[in-house]
Amino acid sequence: MNRPYITCYMLNSLDGKIIGEYFNTERGREYIAKYEQFHDKMDAKACMFGRVTFMDWPWQLAPENKPELPENVPHIDRTDYVADVKADKYCVAIDQSGKLAWGANVMLRGSSDIYTNRVGDHIISVLTEKVSDAYLHYLRNMKVSYIFGGKETLDFRLVVEKLYALFGIDHLLLEGGGRLMALSSGRVW
Repeated sequence: MNRPYITCYMLNSLDGKIIGEYFNTERGREYIAKYEQFHDKMDAKACMFGRVTFMDWPWQLAPENKPELPENVPHIDRTDYVADVKADKYCVAIDQSGKLAWGANVMLRGSSDIYTNRVGDHIISVLTEKVSDAYLHYLRNMKVSYIFGGKETLDFRLVVEKLYALFGIDHLLLEGGGRLMALSSGRVW
């Protein structure tokens, strides 16, 4: 097989919300701890989240999610950029238009202060070719790996094939992003 095995799982409230204050309750924190224990038990090489999920984790991003983009950047070819092929684990961010302003090229902490099991996972941004040269320059300076999954929209089969070929990701946890989960249902990745 030329793509990873994909496990889809997500923590949400009874009304289907994946983000909310309920995570800050005592009961919510208990469930986050169980969620992270399951994450560790799965022992996958990578996890994947959507842009909106990352924007709910401000500790992972630059202040106000504002990247410092350089001016007058020369054209950068739309080829994949691998900053760390030897990372133990990866965290994949679906960011089609290049809107995430990373605070580092690795996860700074997990989705909760209960578990810090994701700290150090190397970030891979999944982009379309419509992103600006300035944003690509910014990612390269941050040493954030990125791959292109299509010209205008993402082809998820191509994305997972690249994750397998370029980073050796053989098991991927699709953990977050309501839109990602909707996209994954009924499609062959």
